[in-house]
Amino acid sequence: MAKTEDKYFWQVGHRPPILDQHSAVKHSIVEQYVQQYIETLMSMPTMPKLTLTLVDGFAGGGEYLNDKAESVDGTPLLMMRGAYLARANLNVGRRTLREVDAEFFFVEKKPQSAEYLSQHLEKRRVEGAVAQQDFARSKVLKGGFLDELPGIVKRIKERKGGNRAIFLLDQYSYNAVPMEKLRWLMTELPNAEVIMTFNVDSLLTYISDTEPNRKAVRGIGIEKYIPWTQLGQIKAEHGRAALQRYVAHGIKTETGAPYMTLFFVRPDSANPWSYWLVHLSRQYKAHDVMKSLHWEHSSEFGHELEPGLFILGYDPKRDEQYTGQSILFDTGGAQLCIETLKDDLGRVLSSRQEPLTLRQLLTEHISNTIADEARLKMVIRGLHAEGNIVVSNKEDRARRPSKHYNASDIIEYSPQRRFFT
Repeated sequence: MAKTEDKYFWQVGHRPPILDQHSAVKHSIVEQYVQQYIETLMSMPTMPKLTLTLVDGFAGGGEYLNDKAESVDGTPLLMMRGAYLARANLNVGRRTLREVDAEFFFVEKKPQSAEYLSQHLEKRRVEGAVAQQDFARSKVLKGGFLDELPGIVKRIKERKGGNRAIFLLDQYSYNAVPMEKLRWLMTELPNAEVIMTFNVDSLLTYISDTEPNRKAVRGIGIEKYIPWTQLGQIKAEHGRAALQRYVAHGIKTETGAPYMTLFFVRPDSANPWSYWLVHLSRQYKAHDVMKSLHWEHSSEFGHELEPGLFILGYDPKRDEQYTGQSILFDTGGAQLCIETLKDDLGRVLSSRQEPLTLRQLLTEHISNTIADEARLKMVIRGLHAEGNIVVSNKEDRARRPSKHYNASDIIEYSPQRRFFT
């Protein structure tokens, strides 16, 4: 993990750095996502093998101390453990084993940190914490991520099995990886996922219409999405947090990712938010798995756009209504999200001229709300129970409100209702 120069330092023979509480939460998300990603892809029992590449682009030394001064593994080891746990779960009680053919690339440009990582990996292998087959297929690359990226992509494309990959880019700042590189990566590897930290707090704090500032934003490829001439007015009237939708719009558009989760990791400090944990994917299901994990870690994640459907980019009406409200992924946040979505989706459906399937509704809107699929279906059930929408199955038979809806179910606004017009 690439961190600030002084805070995160690894050198063989010296104690590893202290792991912050919010980083520990992020680490847990990474391990769980790798495991659930594999188990979801192999949910069909007849699938005998998954070929996968896991990349940590800013790997660090692979070891930290927690608040009790105990050694804990960094993300390279956690990615390996996620793969190991998925492999074990998939093969419980099976005579014919299913294969998770994973390769690992850990990129670290600081020589001392790279050496520390290599030794820690070997140590954990000897201790039995790393599967031998995973250790044998792991490689520490001693260079910068952007320099190593073409070779990694080339290797992934050479492997047979769908070019599936997860790239973890814990850059900590906001300017280490240009958006055009992520677009290139996801174009070359359509089945790749990107998990990236983005220090939006730093960007929004110091953003101003000056050439040095514009140059920094230009370097990551989102300069044209920032309302430079209106910065002062927006900050004065709504606070710097109102600028988030512009930055988010730039990231999503420039990377070309149809699905994006973009939520704050909540640090254990006086400052309520500092950076986004961004997930970029071309796959609906991957997006939903990641968002569901945020809800599982409800007290550690938050959001500062609208609780229902939010709009990225410029919308003067929304800017006028912006309140800077912080929403946690807790019970109260979930209820607010569901109630607001009932109004927002009600308006969407009432303005449509034609019915649509549940699959269409979910794929069109899931990336613009904090709700995952389970909560969106709660919203559908609420609208259905209140008679605001009509739901039919694919045989055109009307359905009653249910906890379970099918992707092929057809939804249309009830002609007797006009509450959302």
